[in-house]
Amino acid sequence: MKAYSEVTQWQGKEMRNLGRCLLGVLAVAVRQPDSRQVIPFKHALDCVRALVDFKLMAQYRSEAPETIAYMEEYLDWFHRMKDICLEFRVSKQTRAKVDKQRKDLRHQRAQSNMGVAPSKRRRRLEEDRDEENELRIDKIHTESHFNFVKLHLLSHFSDHIRQFGNIPMYSTEFGELTHKEQIKDRWRGSNKNHVERQILHSYGRQHAIRMRLLNLNSLRRRGANLGDNVLGSLDKTTSAVSTPAPRARIVKGRRDDVSDVLDFCKVLGMSLDQICVEWIRYSRHNLPTERRLPEEPAILQLLPVELLTQLEITVLAFQESDVYDIHRARCTGTHRFLNQESRNDWVCVQAGSEEMYGALRVHLPATLVALFEIRECSHDTVRRVAGVQMLSPVDSGRPPDIHSLVTVQLREDARVFTLVDIGTILGLAHLIPERDRRWLVNSRIHLRTFNVLC
Repeated sequence: MKAYSEVTQWQGKEMRNLGRCLLGVLAVAVRQPDSRQVIPFKHALDCVRALVDFKLMAQYRSEAPETIAYMEEYLDWFHRMKDICLEFRVSKQTRAKVDKQRKDLRHQRAQSNMGVAPSKRRRRLEEDRDEENELRIDKIHTESHFNFVKLHLLSHFSDHIRQFGNIPMYSTEFGELTHKEQIKDRWRGSNKNHVERQILHSYGRQHAIRMRLLNLNSLRRRGANLGDNVLGSLDKTTSAVSTPAPRARIVKGRRDDVSDVLDFCKVLGMSLDQICVEWIRYSRHNLPTERRLPEEPAILQLLPVELLTQLEITVLAFQESDVYDIHRARCTGTHRFLNQESRNDWVCVQAGSEEMYGALRVHLPATLVALFEIRECSHDTVRRVAGVQMLSPVDSGRPPDIHSLVTVQLREDARVFTLVDIGTILGLAHLIPERDRRWLVNSRIHLRTFNVLC
């Protein structure tokens, strides 16, 4: 994702990426208003929050009367607050009128202030500045408007869903994506002679075969008497194109500089006593008595350890039963990542019960400090464990009304290193720095997070 100032042409991808982080970034930017800025900043946050939430609700693939009502509520709230953005809809003609009004006003004041004492002139200057700003805002609100087609179309979304179904079903992106498969790939596979005819013939054959397979599978489900050779071909084809089963968490990127717990301590820059205390705590709380790790430091420091740098987490896509997203959490420690700075990603860790952390429920953000496998020689088993630094929710996880984003912090007394099973890592987290040792949890990063945390 490019920086805001580097984007020269805003297309769909850039707009989506901006919408994912816009509310959190704006909330941080306007977090310390003065007395005159409190109301405008609040209206700006309300406007952006309503529009972002409307956009997320419109992406649902299965709508209900309740979700449509939420959409209409968000859109209505956006229309009530959108006037705060009118100064960014100023046309060239309106800007010229504002400049002329300011020049005329300053000329009148210069004439009226002739012969006035300097101390009184300074007081008048502050009053004139406030008056000038009020007149400028009035002029902008009178001349500017939001009367353009794209904004008007939003008012038809709810009726469209009631009559024709969800909005993503009519997205033009599907046609753009199939352009690559139907045209570009077929062109590369041709001999470049009479390309148009070859593309049409190739795609027509492929489409006919797919329709034939669908018909045969339908007949098979109805109990039709198909030949053994047909059934065998269907089984091979179905197994080849079927949706893969969700994978377990996969660790990758083994490092060669760690072979045992002692090396592990040196790489992390922690003492053996700290690591042993945390290992004993993890073993007592998570393992059955007969499977617990040895608690003698002399034995524990010699256990074989493999340090890793990447964890792949399979996350079921929102409102899908067979579509999965792969979250790749990196953990390089002090090593550079792609010749850049070191990378230790934010992750969501399953912790506590749903009542403990307010809106976060069981999704507690943490920094991925280490990712490793440790072998228990006595039981000949391998445990995949992650070391994380947990964050604590501010105000018991209750989000403020102004931007509805939960704030988390790194407390002074927080443990530097906590061991958890990699199965408790639910996916990547997106945090926006607010100030020193405090972050906002971005619940608008994608639909699943929005549905869980809002």
